[in-house]
Amino acid sequence: MTFEPTPEQQAVIDAPTGPLRVSAGAGTGKTTTIALRVASMVTNGGVAPEEVLGVTFTNKAAGELSDRIRFHLASRVEAGQEVEVRTYHGFAAQIVREFGVLIGIERGTKVISPTYSRQLLLEVMRRHRLPGVDQTYFQVVGRMLRLSSSLGDHLLTAREVAAPEGAGGAWVERAGLLEGLRHYELEKRRLGVADYGDLITGAHRVLIERPETAARISARYRVVLLDEYQDTNPAQRKMLQALFPSGHSVTAVGDTDQTIYEWRGASLDNFRSFPLHFPSASGHPAPTLPLTFNRRSGTRIIEVANAIRDQIGSDSAPLQPKPDAPEGGVETAWWRTSVDEAEWIATRLEELHESMRWRDAAVLFRKNKDIPLILETLGRHEIPVEVANLGGLLSVPEVTDLHCWLRILADPEDGPALARVMLGSGYRLGLADLAALARWVRSLRPRRPERDDEAGPSPIEAVDRLEDVAGLRPEAAPVLQSFRATYRALLVAAQGSSLVELCRTVLEATRAWSHVDALPSASRLSARLNLYRFLDLAEDWSPLEGRPSLDAFLLFLADSADAEADELDPARLSGADAVTLVTVHRAKGLEWEAVFLPAVHKDNFPSRQINSDNPRKNAQSLPYELRLDAGDLPGPEMTDAKFEAAVRERHLQQEWRVAYVAATRAKSLLAVSGAFWGGSPEPNTNPREPSPLFELVDSHPMSRQVNFEPDPGEQPELLGLEPTAPSPDPTFASGWEEAMRRAIADPAYPAQLADELKVSDAFERRLADEEATLFDLPQLPGEEASATPIVSVTGLVTYASCPLRYRWSEVDRLPQRRSPAARRGSEVHRRIELHNLGVVPLDDLAFDTYDATSDVTTAAGQDERPHDPMVSFLGSRFSTDRPLLTEAPFELRLNSGTKVRGRIDAVYESSEGIWEVVDFKTGPPSADPATRVQLQAYAVAVEDVPFRSNPPDDVTVTFAHLGKEAIELSEHVDEAWLQEAREHLDQLTAGIEAQAYPATPGPGCASCDFFGFCAAGQAYLS
Repeated sequence: MTFEPTPEQQAVIDAPTGPLRVSAGAGTGKTTTIALRVASMVTNGGVAPEEVLGVTFTNKAAGELSDRIRFHLASRVEAGQEVEVRTYHGFAAQIVREFGVLIGIERGTKVISPTYSRQLLLEVMRRHRLPGVDQTYFQVVGRMLRLSSSLGDHLLTAREVAAPEGAGGAWVERAGLLEGLRHYELEKRRLGVADYGDLITGAHRVLIERPETAARISARYRVVLLDEYQDTNPAQRKMLQALFPSGHSVTAVGDTDQTIYEWRGASLDNFRSFPLHFPSASGHPAPTLPLTFNRRSGTRIIEVANAIRDQIGSDSAPLQPKPDAPEGGVETAWWRTSVDEAEWIATRLEELHESMRWRDAAVLFRKNKDIPLILETLGRHEIPVEVANLGGLLSVPEVTDLHCWLRILADPEDGPALARVMLGSGYRLGLADLAALARWVRSLRPRRPERDDEAGPSPIEAVDRLEDVAGLRPEAAPVLQSFRATYRALLVAAQGSSLVELCRTVLEATRAWSHVDALPSASRLSARLNLYRFLDLAEDWSPLEGRPSLDAFLLFLADSADAEADELDPARLSGADAVTLVTVHRAKGLEWEAVFLPAVHKDNFPSRQINSDNPRKNAQSLPYELRLDAGDLPGPEMTDAKFEAAVRERHLQQEWRVAYVAATRAKSLLAVSGAFWGGSPEPNTNPREPSPLFELVDSHPMSRQVNFEPDPGEQPELLGLEPTAPSPDPTFASGWEEAMRRAIADPAYPAQLADELKVSDAFERRLADEEATLFDLPQLPGEEASATPIVSVTGLVTYASCPLRYRWSEVDRLPQRRSPAARRGSEVHRRIELHNLGVVPLDDLAFDTYDATSDVTTAAGQDERPHDPMVSFLGSRFSTDRPLLTEAPFELRLNSGTKVRGRIDAVYESSEGIWEVVDFKTGPPSADPATRVQLQAYAVAVEDVPFRSNPPDDVTVTFAHLGKEAIELSEHVDEAWLQEAREHLDQLTAGIEAQAYPATPGPGCASCDFFGFCAAGQAYLS
């Protein structure tokens, strides 16, 4: 179908070159209009595609804009000609990367995300005492990050801001936060990294201090398109002003009514004042053209959206329906309880599904806390759902279970997560079982709570020493033993896996996919969609800049679950046929046929301002007089009361803009609802009232009231999902649900009922059978025999050195010392890996299971490295060569059937096609011949594992020792060498399979963790 521009769109398309502001209302086709304007300039204005720059906010938006421009230019330009489209931060990064060296910014500077910034700020908190700051307060890091972001938004650094003379109030704490940020800036410079704010300030410095560079960049682009300009901050605006002076053809497209990101730095003044910021060549303000014809929504929805928009005090034109727009519908419903509300939404979605797909509907939330009840209700109705917010995603049962496993792997003291796992469907233990573990823990905890160094055991340790725990039910012991085996295996896996690998391992080990497959079809789809989304999150959060630690990932989840960081980018939906559950902030830029807005009650939507942005009260807020847009903000001459009122009014206007965005996501149906009484996680003690937003929509002549409960009645004792009618049951006249409730209230009820029905004997037998089914599951025949033995390369080296040591470290595990030498080796390996990838490490380095055995194989067992091994590496030939493979994992099946798993440090390929497999050692060569097993395993892996489609013709294996002197020990791999290696590996694994663990004492006994248990080792050294 041919696209017919509206007269407004055509005016934008045909507008002459020069600065132009396009005020584009919601759903008015701004992206298509921009693309057609570019096509017109290329076709009729003599502009080459490569002379056009498009800038927008997110990578997703940049991709969409680029695709749309490419489509409309397809028949007008030669192949290969492209318009450059970047994000605002990406464009700044390009300037810094290309010209930052002119002002002292190194080319190798790496960009860190807010999560890494948090880690650096945590380090600052640990190392420095900040005056005026309560450093025990868990939100201090978040407050510092907020202040740091605000400084960058206004081209300031912590060094440039100081408290006024005699200032009190918020300045007392703010001065301490600024002191912390000064240390943070020093730490960034030391590491050679920059955060997002540094990109803009760095690019601005380049353009201001080197005007010839600004002119050079500006000359590249005859036409500039600024998309979503209402979301830019003042620093971005100043950067663009420095680059594109008066008269430059800059088109800014935006909508002040959709400025919903002020809390992250967006400035209303940028779009409002664009005509003055980017005047014409003659100095006159840039013209403004409107886009008001909404191509998305029905007429009723548009009328209601305009009524919401009127609450903002907007200075733009209202939306207009296109001439052939359908009527659409707006519905309101007010219920007694949020459970009734959720049931109505589910029922209404089922009705709509008769004429539309599930994915054509969405439930939009103002806050993450309201997602779980709707999610559970839709699940009971077997409606497939896709949760697009992290905060809501963590409430999905399958994701919650995975999250809890990650938490207890990172922190054995995490009692709530452990309880969730043990009480869940995987183990089905009871509170009595956990109570027995808790009693054992309490019995061993120190009686002097003032002594922090006497922490005592954790619940996990109680499981680990299960045989010492008294009071356990006999049926619970094997279940806890199964948990212990799984936990130990996952704890080992967590040491050498990336985040997404660990998540997948947990899902496999806990048989989560089997449980998902057993669900009804709709619930199965929902569970898979949401688990996949969590896995994608873990993978995206594990970038090539290194493997972030599990602790850091869990901190990110905790910070983002209900925080602003989760709202920055529009949701990316899978396209599966499922109802979307997402917050309004993440729904910006998306659209659905039907949109539901639940929980629209007073102080929830519009929301009450909890963390005020008043800089006179809150230290993390930058004083308005220091901001670049100070002229658009309440002034310093205001009294505190008037200033606070002005801040509240600004917040309320932003909430109405959020409501406007929510309403304009709907095409054919907008449904707004609420309830007097809410449930978990925030049960209310007084009945809620409809919010001003609900009242506005409900009273609008274009809306239809579906339900309005006039009386809240008494507060419900328990708000939860209940069946509307008892399920038919041959035994329980009032339904099995009521019988279940009676049994919970009176444990003797089932036996009494069995006696009344004269089936007490059968009841007792059935009860015993059920308990046996739950707690005494027999092992599947042949299960043990069918398991494939697996051993790591490190384990093979250990076995070759001393089989008894292998037994005590891998089979019947004994406690091992924390090894500073091994940790340093791991850190050096990480640094080498990141060097090979061209990046720097930004996270706290954790102990990873590299195939390094320095503690096992060093002859003296002493740390002989007073220098940094990286110095030796950087002076070696390997530092200048880019490896073919870096930290390459493999799984190798030997002739004996045993699988060997390992990870090769690096593989280099010569110009002749010869592969050199290199393992880096952080010390001098070892006298232990067992170390050669490592090279044998790597050589066989390179031969048998398809690392690349074309295997190498020739292979060399090398130990690169990075001691005081860099020493290389290489061996050429020919057929005879390879055959010997295979036979040796088979011999070692056969010994492991036969459980042959003789002691092999030698010089390594001096550094063995198990020396105190080993009589042979003691005799040898004596």
